[in-house]
Amino acid sequence: MVAFDINGAIIKFDEKRDKYNSIRKSFKSYGEESSKQFMDYCLDNVTNTRHISDKHLEYGQNLINEVVRKGVETLVEYNIITIDFNLFREIYCSKYFDFERLFHNVTRDLSNSRNKKNNIKLFDIKPVITKLCEYLYEDCFSVHLAVLDALIDNNVTEVNSYIDQKSIRQSNALFNNYKDGFISKLDGCKVVQKIIMSNPYRKEVYEFLIKEDGDFSCEIESLASYLGFDLKEYKSFLMDMYIKELMDRGVGDIEMAKEKVKKYAKYIGCKNDSIFTTRIDAIYTFENA
Repeated sequence: MVAFDINGAIIKFDEKRDKYNSIRKSFKSYGEESSKQFMDYCLDNVTNTRHISDKHLEYGQNLINEVVRKGVETLVEYNIITIDFNLFREIYCSKYFDFERLFHNVTRDLSNSRNKKNNIKLFDIKPVITKLCEYLYEDCFSVHLAVLDALIDNNVTEVNSYIDQKSIRQSNALFNNYKDGFISKLDGCKVVQKIIMSNPYRKEVYEFLIKEDGDFSCEIESLASYLGFDLKEYKSFLMDMYIKELMDRGVGDIEMAKEKVKKYAKYIGCKNDSIFTTRIDAIYTFENA
């Protein structure tokens, strides 16, 4: 059993859900790494639309296939040894894969919109590459769904099934009503628990809770990390916004402003508050130079 205390809402994951999360988190990581490799490869080999070609499609498909192999390895770990790479890709993965079709759509659209000089600069093509990276990530990440399908088909009961659409819709409705203020704060803990347990994989929920209720104990950040999300960047964003608001109101006492920054950092569970107090010093010095 894995448990987190989210400002009074106790979130628990049993062993089956813990194993599912481990699989999901692994393939999320594989997808992110594959997407990064694809981006690097394209940036190293693309200077204009003529260079987005079948070799880039082949490279992307090879990356996806490596993740498919990871899927087969995962099945073997659960003693499913009658499904090899070809069977797994054809029977379980193919229904989730869309990279090849979307790749051809993008390259076709590029071909149709190519200007007369046929000389689109690198900075123009980067958004196209970014879009292809997103498509690649989705295929790689979806392999975890194929793994779950194969486990279920082979009567493996050690892993809980993935979150269904009914639970996602219920969680979304509860979250929307909660953040819009339609649900009493007296029922907050129960509602937050239900929102997260119905669908733990919505990053926006954790960002909202940090902003609205704080994260003194960093339990929200710990839960997010367990689920495969990194909230450090978001906390830094909140710190930047807080400093901006503070400076916009005008800083009379620099030491008092730094204390406020430290208190806010503690409130949202931002551990590197010294970076932001130093920033206050720098801004104050600049504005009063």
